[in-house]
Amino acid sequence: MFHNRNTLFHLRGQGLSDLLAQLYRLQSRIRFVQERERKRDTVPSELVEVDREFQEKVQAVAALKQRLTEAELEKRKAEGELADHREKLKKYQTQLRSVQSSREYSAALNEIDAVEKAIRATEDRFLDLEEEIETAKKDLESREASLPAETEQHEERLKDWRKEQREINDELVGAREEIGQLESAIAPRERAEFRRLIEKKQGLAVALVVGGSCSACHVRIRPAAMQILKNGREIVYCDTCKRILYYDPQSS
Repeated sequence: MFHNRNTLFHLRGQGLSDLLAQLYRLQSRIRFVQERERKRDTVPSELVEVDREFQEKVQAVAALKQRLTEAELEKRKAEGELADHREKLKKYQTQLRSVQSSREYSAALNEIDAVEKAIRATEDRFLDLEEEIETAKKDLESREASLPAETEQHEERLKDWRKEQREINDELVGAREEIGQLESAIAPRERAEFRRLIEKKQGLAVALVVGGSCSACHVRIRPAAMQILKNGREIVYCDTCKRILYYDPQSS
């Protein structure tokens, strides 16, 4: 296990050195992919405002369509309510002609008055909705008519970034293929432990030794640990950051 230097690998000598080289290369490819994906998916600062303005236009069109749908539903609901209120009014007007006491007459008038108020309120809401729908349709028509040209202009302003995105995607294809090849050459146990540690260490599980120091935390490595590293006989961890140390004579 990575947290126990006595049981980390059953490999020694050249086998261990080769494995560490593979892990270090795998880590560098994983970090490369992550960095390039961030670059690809992050709008350049000089284009943030350009993109924001365009996205607001697209969202405005979507919001208008949504509101139109809602307003049409509310209008149909108001139509149904108007029909119900008018049926009630007819019923109460019929009852009014057949009442036989002043008390019944007064009650029927109250019912008629309440229904007439409801009819007026619903008619006002219906007319407001009709006006809103008509205005929204004109606004939507105008926005949709200009959106294709705005989209073309937006893409023109972003074309250099789009080109860079495509180039990054091409780079990522090769990098991901290499990651797959490297992982397939590493035993499942070591691969799983490496993945666990790289997640725990924020993407940096194996630290290259540069100038006698850990390249991750820049703390100098003890002479005894350096000798073990150079012999390549066992895994050595950085005393400070607890990452696996990788010694490459060509880089030191």
